[in-house]
Amino acid sequence: MAGEPVGLSCALSVPPEPLELPLASDPRRSVTIPPPAAHTGPSPLRMRLLSHRLRQGQDSAALSALSTDPPFLGGALHAVGGWVGGWVGGGGAAPPLPPSPWLVVHVHGGGFVAQTSRSHELYLRGWARALRAPLLALDYGLAPESPFPRGVEDVFYGYCWALRNCGLLGSTAERVCLTGDSAGGNLALAVALRACAVGVRAPAGLVTAYPVTLVRAAASPSRLLTLLDPLLPLGVLGRV
Repeated sequence: MAGEPVGLSCALSVPPEPLELPLASDPRRSVTIPPPAAHTGPSPLRMRLLSHRLRQGQDSAALSALSTDPPFLGGALHAVGGWVGGWVGGGGAAPPLPPSPWLVVHVHGGGFVAQTSRSHELYLRGWARALRAPLLALDYGLAPESPFPRGVEDVFYGYCWALRNCGLLGSTAERVCLTGDSAGGNLALAVALRACAVGVRAPAGLVTAYPVTLVRAAASPSRLLTLLDPLLPLGVLGRV
């Protein structure tokens, strides 16, 4: 109720299927990205799509089939404030905007053990409105049920799925920005490195807020502060 109004906020569930992506160095060749499977085996990947306005592709039957939100009316996705038919609160239906050349992929924080894309939606709505670009917020397996490397696998697969299916997200993905906070910042950096190692296109930009970059008992001021952390002390963080 307190968040910025957006034209589209839709929860998605993506089936765990192998993805074929072109190599960044030679688009004529491709690489297969397997679905995440560490610890708990393959399972659907959850994510949330936010957009300030409805764009072409976001009103498609293919995207509707992935939605886990309430039922559709007339094939339209459920949006904040009403059924999508144009700009919410705009006084009438408007045709979808063309795909955006930009796409933002966000990874939530939570110490690798908590939070979801929904818990961070409050400020992500503001981002979607300010940036005027589709924003895809990824969920991932949380410890202790799904410790490392499941989170990295989930987020990397979600990033690759976004590249492969950018048309459904209302974007041409000419420029993709990968962002995350805390644990999400760690995963965003890991995914960028994995993209380079595998050979798929790396993100055009990285924005990480207070990312976790050194998860070991090294002597530093931040390590001393973690000894006083009542919610996520270093002993717990070292087991995720």
